[in-house]
Amino acid sequence: MLATIAAFAREGLTAARTRTAWVQRGLTLLTFGVIYLVLLKTLHWNLILTASTAAGGDMGSHHYVATFLREDLLPRGRVTGWAPGWFAGIPMLTFYFPLPYVLIALLSLPLGDQVAFKLVTALGLLALPLTCWGAFRVLRLREPAPLLAACGATVFLFMTQATPTEQFTIWGGNIASTMAGEFPFSISFALLPLALAVLWRVCEDGRGWRAASLLVAALVLSHILTTIVLVLSLAVLVLRRPLAAALASLRRLALVMGVAFCLTAFWALPFLLRVQYTAHFRWDQKPYYSMLFPNQIRPYLLFTLVGLVVAVARGERRVLLYAWPAAAAAFVFVALIRVAPQAALWNARMLPFLYLFSLLVAAYGASVVAGRVAGWLQRRTGVALRYAWLAVVVVMVVAPVTGAWRQRGFVPDWTRYNYSGFEAKPGWPEARALFDTLAALPEGRVMWEFNRDYERFGTTRTLENIPVFGGQPTMEGLLIESSINAPFHFINQRETSEAATEAVPGVDYPDGMDFPTGLAHLRLYGIRYYVAYDACQDKQKQWLRCEDLGRQDVEMQAAAAAGLRVVKRSGRFTIYRVGSGDLVEVPKFRPVLVDHPDWRANGLAWYANPDWLQTPLVFASSKDKAATAAFARSGPLPLTSLPREPLARPGELAATSNRTGDEISFTTDRIGEPHIVKVSWFPNWHVEGAEGPWMLSPGLMVVVPTQAQVRLYYGDTPVDLAGKALTVGGFGALLAPTVIRRVRARRRRTA
Repeated sequence: MLATIAAFAREGLTAARTRTAWVQRGLTLLTFGVIYLVLLKTLHWNLILTASTAAGGDMGSHHYVATFLREDLLPRGRVTGWAPGWFAGIPMLTFYFPLPYVLIALLSLPLGDQVAFKLVTALGLLALPLTCWGAFRVLRLREPAPLLAACGATVFLFMTQATPTEQFTIWGGNIASTMAGEFPFSISFALLPLALAVLWRVCEDGRGWRAASLLVAALVLSHILTTIVLVLSLAVLVLRRPLAAALASLRRLALVMGVAFCLTAFWALPFLLRVQYTAHFRWDQKPYYSMLFPNQIRPYLLFTLVGLVVAVARGERRVLLYAWPAAAAAFVFVALIRVAPQAALWNARMLPFLYLFSLLVAAYGASVVAGRVAGWLQRRTGVALRYAWLAVVVVMVVAPVTGAWRQRGFVPDWTRYNYSGFEAKPGWPEARALFDTLAALPEGRVMWEFNRDYERFGTTRTLENIPVFGGQPTMEGLLIESSINAPFHFINQRETSEAATEAVPGVDYPDGMDFPTGLAHLRLYGIRYYVAYDACQDKQKQWLRCEDLGRQDVEMQAAAAAGLRVVKRSGRFTIYRVGSGDLVEVPKFRPVLVDHPDWRANGLAWYANPDWLQTPLVFASSKDKAATAAFARSGPLPLTSLPREPLARPGELAATSNRTGDEISFTTDRIGEPHIVKVSWFPNWHVEGAEGPWMLSPGLMVVVPTQAQVRLYYGDTPVDLAGKALTVGGFGALLAPTVIRRVRARRRRTA
């Protein structure tokens, strides 16, 4: 370094290096002390360590996932499994990311579940400055580049605006997005810069492949978007000359990625092969090109440009390791605007990668500028070069950290809101009373009116915690994409709530409330209770009881008009009886077999036609002899009408299920007739004593009993078993070198 060279003539190389090393260490410790002081103050570490239940945004709805894993799945030696609490049942953590929740479960043992939950939600935020610094150290980039990388990460964490009209509060990685509930992404995102650096060292040196495999596996098990960006970035690792070195890097990279895939295969293989059974989203893309260069990082983009120019001029591929994914993210953002205005991938989710990696390249550019400016100061002032260098670096460290703190905006208030917990919210006693009321009722699925006034409980999604605090299954939950029934639920919400979220984009929703049709839809799902909320908004945007404004609550009026019986009242909530809650039913008309690959579109079209609801569709192959024998034929597609073959004895049957909902049993005397099972279909469902199960519109199951006793159970398929076998093989690959080395050493000792 420049400081070392300047000191060499007077003190010798060893003394100069030692002095410089101590200066760097001191500056590093001081800088990280300031960074974490700012972060911990913003995150309110005292509230994180307080035993309260995290609230706010989506974060306040993650509790069922964490609780179900800790209390039901892990005790049975599973990480994924069937959860009955949301959307008529979902394959829990099959399409979402298990590692953060496993960490919560492990930390719950010494810390309690509330503190463990909050610590893990903050983990990615606390890790990002350290992993960015560590990535530059692994790449052996000279100081102050690693320290400036940590500062750049801090700038990113405090970002809140992409444009004057577009807030950066949900796309992932920063504090605001994490408070909105994106903490699995923030953990994976923090691992990404370090994973790229470690993979670089593996490709260069051929060492550390086991650590790299574990790191990549942790990243994959925390979020899929970071996995995609990691894969897109791999090209930089093998683009090198000569050819022999490139091939060697490719072999090493294939080893690491192969072992990492095996380690994650217990989760990744079912995810990849079952992804068609998710609620497909069609996002409206963000069309603003100005979002590529947000005001909050524009002051640093000049350093990004310097870093790029210098890296290209020097052939510094270590820096291009971060420039390439930034460019790829920008390209995808723009391409989606032009090519796919509606798509499953939302282009806004690419922006965090562009922002962070631009700041990391800027850190390298700033380190180059620091050396030049320090030399200029030494020449102009005559001060020792080491002191000039130190002064420049201190300014470059202080400026981004203080700038990040100044742009914090609403972030500290949001973190206080979340980490103070539900218990600190003024409306929490009313929500708690509802949960207690529901817990005292006979078991049954709950559908509840959506209302934005629920924010006073802690989040508008508070009632998604009914399975945790009320002990009853509810139709709405957080992991929307994990359920094939999610689109149908949000249609139901639109029909039975004056306000609605329409949370699955790309679905045609009704124009407004249609309570009679909504009630018919709720009964398809075996809903037992409907919860209405009595609140109206006055001209001052205050929430009051409707009767205080001389009005009647719309949903309560609709429930009374439909003849629903009041079961209980709890504060502003009124609980109505919708149906018996029985989950098995023989339909009025024989289901109709539809052999068409787009079961989703056919199911939505069927759901939109109230006259068809008593004649459900079965989505199965016409080559399935059992299905063709049991169900009516549909006629030509697209459907314009349905045949109606009355069944002799339609009606509901009582069924029993276990606590985890992954076993359902019933007794019937209608052998050979189709029986609807009002639980979400998934390929892992098996049946004893019946043919099936087949997927039934909207997204339920149907079986045809061959005996009086029928049992359905959720279990492994060949896909799951193959994934678990690959994971065992992955751990075997990690352990094999150690085992072989010890065996050889023992043989040498005994020889």
